[in-house]
Amino acid sequence: MTLSKLSEASAAHGSKAALRFQRSSVCRLAGIALIEAFAQNRIGDSVGKEEREMIRMVDRVLGQLSLADGLARSDTTQLDQIATVIDWMPIRALLGQRSGPGKGNTSYPAETLLRCLFLGVWNNLSDLSFRRFAGFSLSDRTPDHSTLWRFREELKCDGLIDRVFDEITRQFEQKGLILKRGTLIDASFMQAAARPPAKPKKGEDTSARPSADPDARWGRKGKKTVFGYKVHNGVDEAHTLIRRMHFTDASITDTEPADTLICGDEAAAYGDQAYYTHARLKQAGIKDRLMHRPNKHHPLTPRQKQRNRLISKVRAAVERPFAVFKQRYGMRRLRFFNQATNRTQCVLAGCGYNLQRAAAVLFPVRKPA
Repeated sequence: MTLSKLSEASAAHGSKAALRFQRSSVCRLAGIALIEAFAQNRIGDSVGKEEREMIRMVDRVLGQLSLADGLARSDTTQLDQIATVIDWMPIRALLGQRSGPGKGNTSYPAETLLRCLFLGVWNNLSDLSFRRFAGFSLSDRTPDHSTLWRFREELKCDGLIDRVFDEITRQFEQKGLILKRGTLIDASFMQAAARPPAKPKKGEDTSARPSADPDARWGRKGKKTVFGYKVHNGVDEAHTLIRRMHFTDASITDTEPADTLICGDEAAAYGDQAYYTHARLKQAGIKDRLMHRPNKHHPLTPRQKQRNRLISKVRAAVERPFAVFKQRYGMRRLRFFNQATNRTQCVLAGCGYNLQRAAAVLFPVRKPA
């Protein structure tokens, strides 16, 4: 329905035509979009060169709601709840402004691109709540793949993604979601996107052919062998929010980065038999809740076995973030071919997990009676 036909119908039939038009959501949104486009073209003709230059030098303005957005608004979703669990102003200040003084189109705001990357982690891109969370109205153009790729590269620089992660956890601590009763530490393998180095065939050079990912390494834990990387998490006991993250290649043992997962303000630290930081925990005044490790010369006593079982019940919750990463975020196999970009993606997933988890705690789903 064009603007002229819409005007003729309204003039000829009055309120009845308007009522029929309102009943069709498709026609309603299409008509409003045409009206808004017409108004924007008229306004654009009246803007002078100086005003255009001032507008171009700031980040693109998004999310100005129109009548179409109001009519299309759905019920509150989990994304709407996630958008309220933290104050986004400090995040916006950390990310800064992306547009420079040069010529060209204005940039998408950094906060908007960060929210888009979170949506990519959550795999929830199909409904109107995606646009609301990211800050787009129905008439805004969404960023393409190359825009998001360039912004992910920006997050790698100067530890920017780490500062975003620290700011989110700081706000959760202020809200009382992190209780510091105990920190659960553990690590999990992440398979590399590239294939392992191929073994040389008979008669070829003895050195193995290199992998497409030069940073990935072989790692082994028990009977499990993986070519890729390892994510180490320090998780708060109360609501399983991640407080510390460390990303290494798969060859690094769990014990090496263990100290970086301990915040120092927790009452206790829980870990499995792979961790040997007993003395350092005692020195820091943190209760040692690390499981005892048996060996062939010194088997565990019945009391030590009972202690291990009690610790295991508590520390089992540390598996929740890893399960979400792999089952819901599709991170059993990583997507990139170097350690720096894979690390950025994992820390981004940690931020996304914490936001979703905090929303689940603050807005619990009420089960029907």
